[in-house]
Amino acid sequence: MDYEVFKTDFLNQYFESLNVSSNEPGWNVLILQGMIFKEFQDCKALLDMLDDEEYVRKYKFWLENKFEEMVDWFLKGKLEITSRPLPAYAGNNRK
Repeated sequence: MDYEVFKTDFLNQYFESLNVSSNEPGWNVLILQGMIFKEFQDCKALLDMLDDEEYVRKYKFWLENKFEEMVDWFLKGKLEITSRPLPAYAGNNRK
């Protein structure tokens, strides 16, 4: 019982000391939102971000969206594939 009280107090103090505002996006989120794919170097920049596992875990949602944008740009802009839905869907409606 004493352990649980100590743990709760410690965690409360820790999170209060972070002083994090949920209203302001971080720089990493702003960078990801601002990425535009016009050439292969833009794709390489995104792929380089995927090397850091901790970064991927933290910004998974934004990275997934940007990755889909990158693939879409590559297939439509570079390969000029416009005759079928992209991304392709498997039989079980998975992308």
